[in-house]
Amino acid sequence: MSAFLRRLPPLCLLLLALAGCASAPAGGGDQLSAQSDILAQTSWELARWTRPGGALRALPHGTGREQPVTLSFTREQGRPHLSGYAGCNRYAGTYVVANGLLVVPAPPVATRMACPPAAMQLEHDYLAGLVAITASRLDSDTQPRRLTLVLASGDVLDFGRRADPVVGGTAGAAKLVYVAPQRVPCGTAAGQCYQVRDTPAQPWQTWPGEILGFQFQPGIEYRLRVVEVRDPDPAAGAAGVRWVLDVVVEQRVVGG
Repeated sequence: MSAFLRRLPPLCLLLLALAGCASAPAGGGDQLSAQSDILAQTSWELARWTRPGGALRALPHGTGREQPVTLSFTREQGRPHLSGYAGCNRYAGTYVVANGLLVVPAPPVATRMACPPAAMQLEHDYLAGLVAITASRLDSDTQPRRLTLVLASGDVLDFGRRADPVVGGTAGAAKLVYVAPQRVPCGTAAGQCYQVRDTPAQPWQTWPGEILGFQFQPGIEYRLRVVEVRDPDPAAGAAGVRWVLDVVVEQRVVGG
């Protein structure tokens, strides 16, 4: 599938997706949604708001004292969270990726600072729109740069990609990596190496180092958020940086 686009399913199916189907394995809800959640650990800025008929709504774009409207998706201990700035206040809530559709099941909670009427109206309409998404799509399955949300009102919100959020506040250069379900011989170096890649479209490459704080289990493919820390005295054949686990974004069992 080359696009992240689904129409809203029948109400009963949507409610089952949000509440958890009775036939699903116990405790498996978070894992199943995480496997299909390409939005996890991404952050976005609202670049264009198109009304029905094609008119564009005026938006703040971070010039001067303005702050742009933003939307971030994170998974903390497997739980999905969304947060951002709505034009006047910070907000936070939860989300679900159900049958390929982004669903915000409850209105996000926002701080209560007063702003000029235009900013307050923008914030009200934006937060109301998040719980009325009827279609959602990304421009790429592997390296998305644009997120589009279609609202029940017919309005279309286009977001551009921002720097990915770091969960936990760990200092250092952070990155997302996939880790293969098996380790392999390191070749010239002794021991077993991880197989890693930045996107699912890339081939696996060996990582001649440890991932501090990571408890690897064979047979499980992981998507990790790691922080790179330079190693001042690497061993022969080892990487010049160390990886420290920030958060396990996704994990799925591979094979039978």
